[in-house]
Amino acid sequence: MPFLSLIIDVLAFGGLYLTRQGSLPTVLGLGLQIIFTIILLIFVFGYRGRRKGRFNFDTWSHVFTLPFALIVISFIGNGLLAFLYYLNYAGINSLIMR
Repeated sequence: MPFLSLIIDVLAFGGLYLTRQGSLPTVLGLGLQIIFTIILLIFVFGYRGRRKGRFNFDTWSHVFTLPFALIVISFIGNGLLAFLYYLNYAGINSLIMR
């Protein structure tokens, strides 16, 4: 799953690049980004590996393992990108397409 999340990140970057160049309509880019975000949400909840590392007594916290952290960071990044796509599509803020 971590490898698949990295592949989804590359595909999302490709979609953003094509949208910024004008080859891909914004609506299609928004749809793809929402699909990628939903897939990553399924990965976050469906991950069967070890999620947390050892307990750190200095900070009194657990730390995510690297594979699970890759999935979570990918999900957060793609979710933010989907939100920016929506803001651009609604005409509220065109920051992402400049």
